[in-house]
Amino acid sequence: MLFVQKRRTRFMLCMVLLLALLVPSGAAFASGNPWYDDYVAYNNVHENDYYNTSDSAFLAWGESYLINSYLDMYDLTKSTAWLDKFKTHADTILANASDSDGDGYLGWTTGRYSPQAIANGDFETAGSDSLTPASWTRFQSTSSTAYRSSASGDYAPPGTCSSDTYGFVLKTNGTSWQKLYQGFSYVPNTKYQLTLSAKTNGSAAMGRAYIHDRTTNTILASITIDDTSWGSYKVDFTTPAAGHTLEVWLGHMSYTVTGGIAYFDNVGLAPSYPFLVHDGMIGLPIAKFVKLVNENATALSAYATTANTYRSFLETEVVPKWQTSASQVGNTWVGVSSTTGYYKESTKIDAFATSTTLDPLPYNQFLIFAQMLNTLYDVNGNVDYLDKAKKMNQYFKNSLTANGTAYNWNYAGYSTSVEDTSHGNIDVDASLDMFNDDLIYSGTDMDKFTDTLTVKMWNQSNTSPSLHNYVNGGQGSLCADGIYKTDMPSWIKLAQFDNQAWKIAAYQFDDSGFAADRHLEALVLAGIMKWDPVKLVNQSFELKSSGDATLPSRWTRVGSTSATAYLDSANKKSGTYGLTLKSDGSTAQTIYQRWDEEVASASYVVTFDAKVDSSGAGGKVWMYDETTGTTLGSVTVSGTSWQSYTFTFTAPSVNTDILKLYLGHNNIAVANGLASFDNVAIKRSGDAW
Repeated sequence: MLFVQKRRTRFMLCMVLLLALLVPSGAAFASGNPWYDDYVAYNNVHENDYYNTSDSAFLAWGESYLINSYLDMYDLTKSTAWLDKFKTHADTILANASDSDGDGYLGWTTGRYSPQAIANGDFETAGSDSLTPASWTRFQSTSSTAYRSSASGDYAPPGTCSSDTYGFVLKTNGTSWQKLYQGFSYVPNTKYQLTLSAKTNGSAAMGRAYIHDRTTNTILASITIDDTSWGSYKVDFTTPAAGHTLEVWLGHMSYTVTGGIAYFDNVGLAPSYPFLVHDGMIGLPIAKFVKLVNENATALSAYATTANTYRSFLETEVVPKWQTSASQVGNTWVGVSSTTGYYKESTKIDAFATSTTLDPLPYNQFLIFAQMLNTLYDVNGNVDYLDKAKKMNQYFKNSLTANGTAYNWNYAGYSTSVEDTSHGNIDVDASLDMFNDDLIYSGTDMDKFTDTLTVKMWNQSNTSPSLHNYVNGGQGSLCADGIYKTDMPSWIKLAQFDNQAWKIAAYQFDDSGFAADRHLEALVLAGIMKWDPVKLVNQSFELKSSGDATLPSRWTRVGSTSATAYLDSANKKSGTYGLTLKSDGSTAQTIYQRWDEEVASASYVVTFDAKVDSSGAGGKVWMYDETTGTTLGSVTVSGTSWQSYTFTFTAPSVNTDILKLYLGHNNIAVANGLASFDNVAIKRSGDAW
């Protein structure tokens, strides 16, 4: 019995989603679907973590994953409650966009990646003695009240593979201010961001960090620390004109309290700028929403005004900012040739801390923007958007190299460092979108990307699956392997070609002790549900296989050919394609999908849309147990217009039988009879979806 199946039996098999598809925070729930329950549990606690911020780093590497997952949850359940959640978040994100640089374009900024204005913000470097931090100056304090410390609890918990083990401790003496400060140079009239990790010992003295303008003797920004647990703090401010003396200070809110202790670490101070990759990460799910509403104009008419607002924002604020000379960043587009191009680092501002000139930007940074442009093209038909998207993907494709049957590539065109597994999600996602639009990438390319995952990155275990750190299958110089093993929101989409991609994600997330703790993992949970073979995948035949553009992915022909079993854009119930079967009068023309991950002895319902012509061949759908040679359930189709059909069957009492869902004709003796199918799905009896 498979690992996933074992866990599923631990859930209440009879409870269903009748209360609501969206469970109120704090409510008890059990859907029978472990990933759905994990997803809802996470969303109930963390839904409001990021969307109210204007910091583009948090929006890009946090919020974007959650709103993307809302789109997946709508696709799964067809409950517009998920779209309502998306709207609430996206409305706020757009409302928090600002024109902080005065160039006429709204957007979001962060200081996380810009050159640091201060030195030794992590206090790792000692000055004249081990207790004194280099580059900092004490004010009225001594080595007994203001000092570096590597004692447990005196520094912020380091990240994975981090060697930072120092923080700064500041104590009150009850009679005078005990402080630490550092002066800094600055870019005039520019938005800056002060960030730090901090905590206190719970004293009323609390802690404080602030920016002091010595020239005017004013406080430009201030942070109060009053939590006894390490937390992250930030504040934005705008620098004055040139010529002022500015300083960052660490201290307390009150010096008259004795025994007050404030702990500081990871102090950062940098100009806050926009980043192309962040605009792409934020803009892509918004563009997807616009496309969804545009393609379902009647069913989703209630969202039409919102979608138009979002589209206008992306087209007039986000896109032109990066290719208009008058904007703060200027025109960063580079047309390399008639078929290739990319975006580069701005030459007008120094937005990146690295001394390397990013020309071009790293692949992931411009590919996510390309994906957004390609999605918008599907709505607005702007050929410039499509042209740039194609050129960026072609530029990336030209960089791919063979690694056995897989692909290998570097982080950037200027870099010799191999792409890591986490950032690789963006590269693969952009490539998948292009392939499914019949652009740039071939089925052979998709097979190689799939082998990158299943042959190189995966550790070849289903019981304890993990991913190596880099796309070449290596650990690299990082302190441990498998650091990015759950970072699979796009890698899982390669289940379009190989179900092993689903298993690698699903079996990791299936551990009974696993609980998502990042928005990215919430998106992976949504992907696991979307590609769950027990529900069937590619239900609406929208995705093609890598080896045959007429064959829907994950479906297999039996007795049929591309002339008798094919994707059909003219005969569909919804979306772009349906699946049509043409009888030949003698041999069964069928197509099937292998069905597994079922719960033994459970009752399931097959639903689908279908129509047939008047030839008399009709249509038929049936679940077949190949191991026992038994048909578990079936239904025939005779209507000549689209209708919905359903039948119920019971899964075998063991999980080892080979089960296949077949589509075919009811009477194979009739020649040239057409049967068309769409939206074929399986759910457990009683489940809402």
